[in-house]
Amino acid sequence: MASLNSIYGGMLSGLASSIYILVWVIPLILIISFIVVYFRNKKIYVYPVRIFRIRENGKVIEKNCKGGYIKRKGSSPYFRIKLGKWWWQYTDLITTPNPEYMDEQNRVYLKQIDVGSFVQMRRYFDNRNNVYYSPVESDVKYGAILSIQRIRQLTSTEPTWKKLATIGGMVLVFAMGIVGWALMMNAKCPTLG
Repeated sequence: MASLNSIYGGMLSGLASSIYILVWVIPLILIISFIVVYFRNKKIYVYPVRIFRIRENGKVIEKNCKGGYIKRKGSSPYFRIKLGKWWWQYTDLITTPNPEYMDEQNRVYLKQIDVGSFVQMRRYFDNRNNVYYSPVESDVKYGAILSIQRIRQLTSTEPTWKKLATIGGMVLVFAMGIVGWALMMNAKCPTLG
């Protein structure tokens, strides 16, 4: 009975010390990851975006957001609008905004014409200081480049050796685990082997 108590007592004390460490480490990791994401978003989303949503009787709802260029390796960047606080609240534009029609605060004006379709707007004033917005022709060439790259990405086939290498690597790791377990059991209990 004493040996059973000493075995489980050691396991429980090790478990308690592990839980104590996790209680301090997990919040620290969460805080550090929150700080990294916060400053990364501050660096990426630097352009203010104003979206005009047309409603019944010509009324307009304005939504102010942040936007930024997302750079990709081996591909052209695209413009992403962050619509809320969370990482899943965003929309990507097929075309990039024309910097010529941004205002003095680098604000991009967009008119929402469909659920996921936006048109850049140009803001201008008349002699009486009335504000007008007119649509700007989008960059069709950039949209075509993104569409072609997306089609290439979807239709590209992975070589067979890459698939086999992945499966072979998993089998090798599994076999090494079994061999390691057998060696450990043999070393721990030589009478069984």
